[in-house]
Amino acid sequence: MIASPRIGSGNGRLSGADRRFLARAIERGRRGWGRVHPNPMVGALVVRGEEVLGEAFHAEYGGPHAEVSALSALDDVRGATLYCSLEPCNHRGKTAPCTEAILASGITRVVFWAAEPGVEQSGGAERLRSRGVVVDGPFGKPSEWAAENPAFFRNASGRGPYVALKLAVSVDGRIAPAGGKRVWLTGEESRREVHRLRAGFDAILVGRRTWEADDPMLTARGVVVPRVPPVAVLLDRRGRASIGLRALRRRSGPRSIVATTPVGAGPLARRLSGCADVVAVPVQGKGLDLAFLMEVLEARGVSSVLCEGGGVLAASLLREELVDRLYLFVAPVVVGEGGVPAFPITQPGECAPEAFRFRGWKSVVDPSRFGNDTLIVLDRGD
Repeated sequence: MIASPRIGSGNGRLSGADRRFLARAIERGRRGWGRVHPNPMVGALVVRGEEVLGEAFHAEYGGPHAEVSALSALDDVRGATLYCSLEPCNHRGKTAPCTEAILASGITRVVFWAAEPGVEQSGGAERLRSRGVVVDGPFGKPSEWAAENPAFFRNASGRGPYVALKLAVSVDGRIAPAGGKRVWLTGEESRREVHRLRAGFDAILVGRRTWEADDPMLTARGVVVPRVPPVAVLLDRRGRASIGLRALRRRSGPRSIVATTPVGAGPLARRLSGCADVVAVPVQGKGLDLAFLMEVLEARGVSSVLCEGGGVLAASLLREELVDRLYLFVAPVVVGEGGVPAFPITQPGECAPEAFRFRGWKSVVDPSRFGNDTLIVLDRGD
């Protein structure tokens, strides 16, 4: 979502113009971020020769798909080519199948990038080909498609919520000075990008040290206004949360969730009554069972989670292989000795755990600059 799309080889051949138009469709689709999930971001272009007749993107969950929007705005598309970032759906859900609109329009060729992963929604390419439409696609690799719409492709596999970990770190690998004192490591541009990222997730998760030190609001307050505000999820093994926390005093959106032990759930629920839902999560080692928590969140309709730290929670998620993507904002700042490590080593002299070596992880998009900061995005390999 932050770099030029990678369009690899696939069925058929793509001309230079095909690649340009397909990349433009993918980029247009990104305008749906925060408004369409759990549906995917999809863009579409209608082209005749070298002329773009119209373009659209899936703008709202439950609303018209990109292909239908692009076609409906035009009077005559006979003989034109439709470029779309995802295989046109062949399924009647909240809207009619896109294949019906394409067949009725007179489009003679369809070029698409990613294959539809849903069993019920797939089959659009075959349907169009059977009716005489020339169809080229898919192109590239599943890992590239998943990088564009990660939560959508993860959820299609039925493997639980998609989990992304966001950390702002200094060049010496610290997330805060000694004692966990709150400071801004990254600049305003990075913080704006974080708010944009938040808008595309169902939940924002933080550990106890983070909400005790920072008292964050955990809301998306950027240019992108999410269709449904992300729910704040606080870990609280010791049952310390109070109704005064800003994340629990939100006036709009879903009620916040506080996860604690089965023993402490009753007393904490009574104390937080009216401002948060308290869920009981078994203890695992020195913390809560995070895999169990993900199951609880999934049962509540949460399909994507953005974890914003701190370091202990980040390390636990990585050790348990629950992280699908890492957003690492690196600031040109040196915190020095005594600072809070981004990935803490629990024992003196201990080598970095295998989970911290990121072997098999892939840089699916190029590093991006936000002011003086650099954003590195890594996806865990399957």
